[in-house]
Amino acid sequence: MRGAITGPTVTVETILRSMDPAAQAVLLLLPALILVTPLSGIPGLSSLGGLTIALVACQILLGRPMIWLPAFVLRRTLPTDRLHRALNRLDRPAKFIDCRSVARAEWFFAFPGQQIALITCIACGLAMPFLELVPFSATTLAVVVSILASALLVRDGVLVALGLSGFGLAIFVVAKLASS
Repeated sequence: MRGAITGPTVTVETILRSMDPAAQAVLLLLPALILVTPLSGIPGLSSLGGLTIALVACQILLGRPMIWLPAFVLRRTLPTDRLHRALNRLDRPAKFIDCRSVARAEWFFAFPGQQIALITCIACGLAMPFLELVPFSATTLAVVVSILASALLVRDGVLVALGLSGFGLAIFVVAKLASS
């Protein structure tokens, strides 16, 4: 991404074009991580985040080389120095995660394993607008999407298994919250 950054500003489209298709799971991870924070209590944010997760996961599932976003988002610009500062701040946590993440159980990513993980992300994203009625309940599904997106990034089948089992637990917790 740093190689694509030239000039005083950079557009979101330039950033997306510079991404490797294997790194598209980052676009799943970002809204999920936002929804894991207390920001998920803001009315409407869970719906927006959930629909974004579903849209991105659908496009990854369909094998699109670049994630489609509305033109007004693609045209947005960021100051290059701000982007460089953000990337520099992310270097240390990224190195920490890279040192500890291992591609385990990669056989899971053969057909239909990866598709199951993406369909689970779609289901979580589409369920989030309905969970808007129970404050912070979308957070449980956002944790599942975060785990699955991380697993897709580092190709860790063990994390996928953890995320899928977390999906079952999240459904149970949400059902319990809704019934009380």
